[in-house]
Parts: sequence; structure tokens; C-alpha cells
Amino acid sequence: MKIFLTGASGFVGRHLAQKLVGNGHTVTAAVRSSSSTSSIPAGCKVVSIDLSSPESISPHLTDTEVIFHVAGAVKARSGEEFDRANAGLTAALVRAAEFSCPEALFILTSSQAAAGPGGHGPRSSYGRSKLLAEQVVTGFPRYIIVRSPAALGPDDRETKAFYRWARRGITVTLGSSSVKFCVISISDLVHFMADLVDNPAAEGLILQPSHPRLVTWKQIHKALEKAANRRILRIPVPSRIVYAAGFLGEVAASFTGFFPLLDREKATDITSPDWQCKQDDVERVTGWIPMFSLDDTIASAMEFHQMDKPELRQEQ
Repeated sequence: MKIFLTGASGFVGRHLAQKLVGNGHTVTAAVRSSSSTSSIPAGCKVVSIDLSSPESISPHLTDTEVIFHVAGAVKARSGEEFDRANAGLTAALVRAAEFSCPEALFILTSSQAAAGPGGHGPRSSYGRSKLLAEQVVTGFPRYIIVRSPAALGPDDRETKAFYRWARRGITVTLGSSSVKFCVISISDLVHFMADLVDNPAAEGLILQPSHPRLVTWKQIHKALEKAANRRILRIPVPSRIVYAAGFLGEVAASFTGFFPLLDREKATDITSPDWQCKQDDVERVTGWIPMFSLDDTIASAMEFHQMDKPELRQEQ
């Protein structure tokens, strides 16, 4: 199929691009002019466009059969910035698709944060912006929304330090022992997404693929020890300390102008004990089940991040 993909320079996007090209599809990878294209897999046609402008996007959508919208922001200085980066870009792409390829299938990569802990709605500005993006997409004739939980695996720059410290024998866990959350292997996620191009049963639905059950920090810790083949010191950080660190992150960001690594909204999401797993619904509707266990997922990431030579990483 002829596929248009945004976000191909990001963690999920580049893995998805590699999977789609490997499946024999023709992939046009749309990136901002400021984005690096070095990590985009060979075989993609790379185009630099203004993703906020339907007029800039439309010419590249001619004859497109599937749109994967993966681009978005996970860090921002305000709710308004989140809305522009997530809902605003989605709206521009939908308008362009309505003009150039109204019969295409639009697959949006959203986030579990759009549902919020307990499924009662988003608690964070990020989650609200993702929910707005979902609402925009539901106006398109053919759509599928994928609410991704935390995707784990090789080449995730955001978690590199976590795995390297674990290999040295130390790891930090956030929140109480009752905290449970959804995760998915990046390989499983992109396999699931790639299969959606030919799954009519999924159209018009919101799907949340993941490991079959919620996981705890204790399970993550055991998987880390198994992958590292050594004992690892686990340092638990109570929820109140995580929340305080989020507040300090906001204060620091107000002076530096940089995005805070942790703010109070993220702290609330991270330490919430009531995230919901929806994999049973995914299997019932699509027949898809994850292939990689938590141990396999952690081991793959640990192996990747222990290597220092770029050429070895490329082989992975």
C-alpha cells in the first residue's frame, strides 16, 4: 500500500517505518525541517513539510491509502503548547486528507493518558491534548485510534539512563508498591499497528494493545535482574517525593525555559495505582496477542543500551 507516515524520526515512528517498509509498503515519511532524518530507515521517501499547514501536506497525500499519524509532543511548557502540537497538527492533517485522499484509512497514535487513570478521563494537559486529537480524527470517514501505553525496547533515548544504571546495579522506582501500569514491547506495538492496514474489524475503534496484565515495579525489577544476571539495588521513591520533584521541575523550568523532565501532572500519572489494561478487548476484536514477554522486552533494551559502538546498534 501507499502509506503516509508522520513522526518517523521518533522512537515509535522509526520502528514503525522499518516494519512497514519490511512488509513491502511504499512509505512517505513526513518530517519537520528541523528534524534529523539520520534514524529514518532506508527505503522511506522523506519529505520535509510544515505539519501545521494543510496546504503544505496535501500535495504529498495524493493516492495515499493509509495515514499513520505518530508525530506529537510528549513535553511542552503549557497546555496550549500541547494542544497545538497534538490536536492542532492532527486537525491540519485531517483537513489535508479530506481534500487529497478522503477514502484513506487514518490511524492515529494516541496515548493511554487520553483515558486517564481508571479510565475516568485525562488528568494531564498531555492527556487532554491527545483526547482532543482523537476527537478530531473521529470526524474522518475511516479511522482507528491506538492508545499506546508505555512502549519499551531498544533505542529509546528517554530510558537509556535507566537501563545503564540498572546494569551498574542501581535502579529507582517511583511511587508506592501498589502502583501498576501498562507496558508494551516496541516490537509488539509496531507489529500490531502495521497489521491494522488490513483489519476492517478495527475501523472506527479505540484500541489499547499491551502486555496481557498490568505490571508492577517489582516485576520490572526482577526482569532487570534477570537481564543483567546480577542483583540490582532498588531505591523506591515515595509518591509524595515524586510529586515534590515534579513541583521543583516546574520551578526550574520557569527560570531556564527548558521543558521539565518531570512536573506535577506527570508525577500524578506516574504514581497512579489504577491504570487499566484493555488487551483483552484488543484480542477479542482483532485476534492480536503480544509475542514478547516482559522479560524478553527488558532484556532486549538492556542488551541494546550496554553497547557503545554505533555500528553495533545499527545491526540491532
